[in-house]
Amino acid sequence: MMKNKKNAFRVVWFVLLIWRTSFASAEDRFQVELIVFAQDMATTELFDQTRSEIQWPSQVVEVSALAQAATEQKSLSHVYATLSRSSTYQPIAHYAWIQVINEDSAGDAVRIQDAANVLDGFFQLERGDFLTVTLDLEYQPDPERFFRMSEARRIKFNEEHYFDHPKFGAILKVKMKDER
Repeated sequence: MMKNKKNAFRVVWFVLLIWRTSFASAEDRFQVELIVFAQDMATTELFDQTRSEIQWPSQVVEVSALAQAATEQKSLSHVYATLSRSSTYQPIAHYAWIQVINEDSAGDAVRIQDAANVLDGFFQLERGDFLTVTLDLEYQPDPERFFRMSEARRIKFNEEHYFDHPKFGAILKVKMKDER
């Protein structure tokens, strides 16, 4: 009787161990959507940055190398359209991509760069106890001036998050991507 209980315990322990291992290595797909826009808000802040100060990670993936979200899957298109009609804001870029990120790890840093070369930087999403995003972007409206926005913060799925700088801003939304 004691031997059967020991064997049953070992089987249960083994099954739990395998289940935990597969759970810990689970990959999930995320849809990341990011809009970056210029703005010229009144400020008393002095900006004297004359060269790039981005703190680049060791490896960066081009956004074009990732699976792009279909136009009909973009949920911030209405925001982009509103910004486009505004005299205060000028949209610079609108990206939407699919990214695989393992549980309890950081995803690939994704380079964010526009076609006109006024925007450069990266986005990185990290999964842990919380979902954390790092955004390090520079807006260079002319060759002599750089404006940097660098921030790491916890975010929630399916919420719009606003990143602010007097000269430019970003709106971000991250959601789980269905396997279907």
